[in-house]
Amino acid sequence: MELSFGPIRRVQTRVVLDAMRFQENDPAEINTPGWLGEEDEPNSSRLLSTLKPEYLTTSDYVIISNLPHPSIAFIPRTQSFPIRFFKKSGEYQPFPPGTRGFLYYHAPKHLPAIAGGLRFRITPRGHPASFPDGHDLHHEGLPWEISLATIASAVGRKTVLRQQLLNEGLVTQTDLDKCRALMPNTKRLDPRITLYRLAQPFPVTFHQTLQLWVAGETEIKRCTLPFMFADNRFRPAVRPYAGSALAQFELSDLPAHAGRDTVVMMRIIKMLTAPTCVVQAYDARIPAPVEGELFRRPMGHARGATVQPWYCDLDQSSDSDSAAALRLLVENSR
Repeated sequence: MELSFGPIRRVQTRVVLDAMRFQENDPAEINTPGWLGEEDEPNSSRLLSTLKPEYLTTSDYVIISNLPHPSIAFIPRTQSFPIRFFKKSGEYQPFPPGTRGFLYYHAPKHLPAIAGGLRFRITPRGHPASFPDGHDLHHEGLPWEISLATIASAVGRKTVLRQQLLNEGLVTQTDLDKCRALMPNTKRLDPRITLYRLAQPFPVTFHQTLQLWVAGETEIKRCTLPFMFADNRFRPAVRPYAGSALAQFELSDLPAHAGRDTVVMMRIIKMLTAPTCVVQAYDARIPAPVEGELFRRPMGHARGATVQPWYCDLDQSSDSDSAAALRLLVENSR
């Protein structure tokens, strides 16, 4: 049942700007004073004044719990547009219970403009002073986000969000033009599987092909690793485990690769759903992934393959799209 709220009760309309200066685009670094008054009731109209954390007011506090497509608008009253959590089995799922706080634009430091996006900050109170004490809304282990790439290519009512970013100086027209030029034919980029640097977490599903994008300042490349989790002894190849995790690419520090910065490995950094074997009487030729460890599988030619940490040697790899994408990822991280 959706809650109904009365008129907005403005206790504190704006935090003193000098006390809420945004430092280097990191919301966690906002320098806030102590608690500045009672918590306001949420903005039931979801008519927002800003997406800049340092300019948020109590009237920007919203609750979107249990709503599948809440509408947002900006002051002065613009056309409203829907935001959505994620789609499952063809239907949009509601935002989870406890989704109360502030929408804001996140622009990561030292990354291309395309890495930015709209996020939702869940806060313990309905006042901007509680922003640093909150945390971003997550989905499957990573922050929920409407990426700038998606915003740049939006049509219809969703163009309101793009115009708001321009009006507030959060992005420039040049940023938007670069995003459009970089966009692949799909015209959509999932921010969870778009990588900009090594050690950036991304989701993996053990019974599916690993598909990612790698983005740089002037180009974006697809990285598809269809056999990462597959046992090639079977015809067709089978993926022996179900489950999911967060993983990251990193440079090898193994003795065999000492002194080189062109060998990429993959580490399982957090298990989301524990792996379970789905192949009857499987001999564990591919070991089950382990949280915190490098992913291991048979490496080398079929007959002489030995189980060891998976790696991609960029000096010896072919000119495949995936190798080119990993090269771009390493270059981005230098």
